[in-house]
Amino acid sequence: MSGVPQRTEPQPGELGVRVLYMLLFAIVFWVVSWVLVVTALAQLLVRILSGRPSPELARFGGALARYTAQIVEYLTFVTDRVPYPAGEFPAQ
Repeated sequence: MSGVPQRTEPQPGELGVRVLYMLLFAIVFWVVSWVLVVTALAQLLVRILSGRPSPELARFGGALARYTAQIVEYLTFVTDRVPYPAGEFPAQ
């Protein structure tokens, strides 16, 4: 057996709901991309001014990276688990 989970065919109404979620999370992905840009610039500014990166911004950036990965996995049908806010926020 391979380690790939077996998929079942979606029920007729499930695909419509997934399409709606996919549209929503495509927009969320766009917003998260801009938040990533602002976070990276803020971290760069902190590094220039203080000589070291901010641990809080680094933790936030890590959580943002995990959340972005969840969105991409959902949009590309890698997983059926709906990302936050419909699902759980990624754990540390």
